[in-house]
Amino acid sequence: MFKLSQKFKGFSTIFVFILSFGINNLRSQILVQDTITGKNKEIDFGTKIYYKLFSDSILGVEITPDYGIITTSYDSVIVFAEGTEISINDISYLEIDRKRLKRCRNLSTPFLITGMGILSKGILMAFGEGNESKNSEVVPIYLFVGSTLTGFSSIPFFKKNKSYDLTKGNLKIITP
Repeated sequence: MFKLSQKFKGFSTIFVFILSFGINNLRSQILVQDTITGKNKEIDFGTKIYYKLFSDSILGVEITPDYGIITTSYDSVIVFAEGTEISINDISYLEIDRKRLKRCRNLSTPFLITGMGILSKGILMAFGEGNESKNSEVVPIYLFVGSTLTGFSSIPFFKKNKSYDLTKGNLKIITP
């Protein structure tokens, strides 16, 4: 009987820990919601975002985008790591920095440089030396490998961070 209650107590402790962790994760996000379709985009705490604020002047001065790492939110206010607090009603533009995209760009940079080097060598061999000796066999290989490597490794550089213009459309920010 004693062993059974010890196992149950250990199981209940783990269950309570997992349940509290799950509830904490539900609260640890800010949502950007499309009011027509109901789709939500979750922004977790600790995420770096770029934002623009509405202009307070009647001149329509463009405010430069700023950035911050979200630490918490309360009562329609977002708090950043440096201590800045911004009301969600003041944000006109929001862009989420995607860490995965940054990692993909960092990973593909050496391949892009290598591919450009191989491609330029193939082009120089084709135009500089012409069809002398074995160039008619080697140049197409250089051109194919260089252009393929350059093409595939440049794909992450064409992608952008996810951005939301809150002045257009039916988007709104929801804080827990």
